[in-house]
Amino acid sequence: MIRPFRPEVDYPALAELLSDDGAAPVTAAELRDRDAALPAADDLSTDHRGRLTGHGRVRLVQPGPSGDLLAYATAWRAPWTPPGDLASLVVSAPGRAPAWLLPLYDGLEHWARGAGASRLLGELPDGDEESGHAHGTSPSDLTGLLLGRGYRVDAHVRSAVAAVGPHLPAPQAPPGFHLSSLATTTAPEPERQLHHLYRETLRDNPGFADTLPEFEQWRAETLGGPAGRADWVFTAECTGRIVGATVVHATPDPHACHVHYTGVLRPWRGRDLARTLKLHAARHLTGHGVRKAHTEVETGNVPMVAVNAALGYRWGPGHRRLVREL
Repeated sequence: MIRPFRPEVDYPALAELLSDDGAAPVTAAELRDRDAALPAADDLSTDHRGRLTGHGRVRLVQPGPSGDLLAYATAWRAPWTPPGDLASLVVSAPGRAPAWLLPLYDGLEHWARGAGASRLLGELPDGDEESGHAHGTSPSDLTGLLLGRGYRVDAHVRSAVAAVGPHLPAPQAPPGFHLSSLATTTAPEPERQLHHLYRETLRDNPGFADTLPEFEQWRAETLGGPAGRADWVFTAECTGRIVGATVVHATPDPHACHVHYTGVLRPWRGRDLARTLKLHAARHLTGHGVRKAHTEVETGNVPMVAVNAALGYRWGPGHRRLVREL
């Protein structure tokens, strides 16, 4: 039986389900606080071309026999999501057969069609190579079922990890370029330049299916919060212009970091700037006690895969992005 999420009773069970899913543990209070920061009501509309805009979401659960949740599904859109698109997430408890999740996917698709969406995006994690299981089910089996229901695999994003230390060579900027950081740059309006760089370079990333938020929202997500540090935003500059950047986020582990994004503007590619930026970041991070760098790469992004391989990154688990055209 599938029913809507009930905020008055479901937060503890949802926190347990999400924590068991393998991500960072979360509490019921944290879930309530996150929801409290969102608009209280949906505000979905359409643009001049009839495409879905605005913001809104649906949450569905599959209840267990004793107040627990066997599965959870949600679809949503933020104001900056591309017109017509909805994102989605489906999580299940261990041991659930793939077919048990199909009613949740159907429920999300039904809501998406009713809302007027034209595309539903989702993710399915890679399974463990030995057990073939993740999210309590076999990803390959579930992928096959969803492909049979009109979904397609749009991208494959994998995690990667590398050691950071003095074994890496020193960065050498090409002639005419210099290396800096957001904390030390003299480039005019560096945060605005960085936002522009994101906007231009994300278009070439096969793992990106969203649109970039406007400046203030992007700044809060990328540069703000406990993970954001101006001295961990590394830049390659030419005549006062930021033409490449590697943005690194702090993690709860002081010896580890997350390489959030690396991008180089098109006219300045082909000069080994991406590799140079990552070496520039590694040299600085080593001085701060960082010994391990984590990142994510779309397997179809051949240049960045090559750069990471040359720096010693090793593949870890990832996820496939699913798309359902409506």
